[in-house]
Amino acid sequence: MPPGHRLGSVELRHLTYFAKVAEAGSVSSAAALLHMTQPSLSRQIAVLERELGHRLFERTADGMVLTAAGRGLHEHVVAVFAHLERIPEVVRTFHEGQEIVRVGLPPGVPHEWFFAVIAATTQSLPHVALSLQEASSDEQQSLLLNGLIDLALLHLQPADLDCRAVLAQDLGVAVPAGSPLHDRSTVGFADLDGRRVMAHASGEIATEEARLRSASAAAGVQAHWMFRRFSEHSALIAESSHVDAVLMTEASARRNLSGWQWIPFTEKDATGRDLSVITWAAWRRPPRASTAALVSLMGATPWPAPVPRGPAEQDRRVSG
Repeated sequence: MPPGHRLGSVELRHLTYFAKVAEAGSVSSAAALLHMTQPSLSRQIAVLERELGHRLFERTADGMVLTAAGRGLHEHVVAVFAHLERIPEVVRTFHEGQEIVRVGLPPGVPHEWFFAVIAATTQSLPHVALSLQEASSDEQQSLLLNGLIDLALLHLQPADLDCRAVLAQDLGVAVPAGSPLHDRSTVGFADLDGRRVMAHASGEIATEEARLRSASAAAGVQAHWMFRRFSEHSALIAESSHVDAVLMTEASARRNLSGWQWIPFTEKDATGRDLSVITWAAWRRPPRASTAALVSLMGATPWPAPVPRGPAEQDRRVSG
């Protein structure tokens, strides 16, 4: 960054030095990464601390440990640098007469559904360019609160954010070839009795897990549950654990368990609701008009969605 470039009263180069030391955990390691001498980097950190009026590091025998002020600054600096990195994208997009809406994508969102959202955005919101970032529900809430995304797609309804349910996916089980359940068109709780069933660990679909466990217990079913956090490595984990079935949505099964058969549940939970994964669109208040319009468009996009066909539908305008 330009040596004289300043952010308020703080030079950006000092923030770069600070971030490197925070991430490396020592001045010597950070100095090597920055191609600086250790005494020079130490002086620059001292300049930043004097400028801000707070100690940012505790100097310990094991290295540099962030103080409370340092932790707060580091979180803010990450957001600042992320915004700076997007400057070329922002300039290019606005030059083309469009406005960027940054959207977080969690694991498990059906690609076909989001391709339909992109096609509908191109047609109905031509002034909007989507910039997508993959992150878990927890990570997205942090990104949203730090202003790094405009819209979060979450698998858990947030308690402190404005939100709207935009997608519901039925839960079922994926079973390998040769499974006694392989040729079934539907399954119920009784079919899981005595079987080893893998499901997501707490996080992405914790609410659905709790509902399923409660409903299966109410039905007198004794499944052998194995909870793991998985996405792209679903097949490896399932095969190595010798599971009989994996609890997941059809889109996740199709993407991550090729060759397995996905079978929907036909029963409901203990409250009479369908077993499903709900995706919530969440935003900070007040939303921009383009963000609100995109949420409405997502809510109106059906699932299952048709696979886009033809030149017009292949114009999927995604920024970044």
